Amino acid sequence: MLLLAAATILIRLTDGTTVEGPATFSLGGNGVARILSFHSAAPASATEATQIKDGLAILQADKDRAGRDAAVEQLVAIGVPVLTPLLDIYKDTDQHEPRPLYRLFERIMPSGADGFDRSLGLLRLQNGQMLRLATPTGSLKVGPREIPWANVRALAVKQKRIVKRVVAHSLRHSTQIEYLDSGIELRADSRLSATASGFTRLSWKDDGWATDPNGLTKPGSPAYKTNLVDGHPFGALVGRMDAKGATFAVGKSYVDKAPGAGRLGLAINDNKHWQNNLGTYAVQLTATAAYDWGEAQ
Repeated sequence: MLLLAAATILIRLTDGTTVEGPATFSLGGNGVARILSFHSAAPASATEATQIKDGLAILQADKDRAGRDAAVEQLVAIGVPVLTPLLDIYKDTDQHEPRPLYRLFERIMPSGADGFDRSLGLLRLQNGQMLRLATPTGSLKVGPREIPWANVRALAVKQKRIVKRVVAHSLRHSTQIEYLDSGIELRADSRLSATASGFTRLSWKDDGWATDPNGLTKPGSPAYKTNLVDGHPFGALVGRMDAKGATFAVGKSYVDKAPGAGRLGLAINDNKHWQNNLGTYAVQLTATAAYDWGEAQ
């Protein structure tokens, strides 16, 4: 007999709204205490179908960075129903890194969980397992509210402590391209700590443009009058909460802080001349009272 204990969960519904509260349920024979997140493959609602079409068009055009980031965020939140229309627009000759359109597929479906049947959802467990499941039938109760599984787009179970080791790449995760999606969503009562190490070069052999995660302490060359771009040092490790969140400094050490609610992204700070970047930062993240929506991508 499977014994279940209540846990706090956060649900994204197919209409885009969210519900948070205590719940008790099982998926694939796994009780709620073992679950990190579930991403339903139920067909897109009319609203989601429009969002998918419009979001992919924005990514294909790739003209507005803020609009592109917002579109990626929304498409990742919708998840599995995006996969087929996304694959349909890929072309052999133009999908490559660091283009966000290329990265979108794995941000939704990690290669370790991909398979032939795209009608199956994705269940992630605390032990690292990733299972593909059909959309459950019936409903689940969140607090006093009864919610049909057909209306659940995704859910995550609140974790007391999340520890992740991630790598931010100076080219792929430049602030000019896209932020590394940590998969961690913080809430008002969450706390975040981070330590980072590594060395990046923002101009290949020119050591004046080489730095650790704290970023440049002086201009990289005489042609520049400042070591800052967009308010932070060149090459610094920075973060933000959601696509529209303000950028904040992370650097080599960010200890027991509350940066606000949202999904944590990390990037290496640079200007529009990012093509000559080399190197990575290794980052250990620790979050408390937070949700784990996916692997860092």
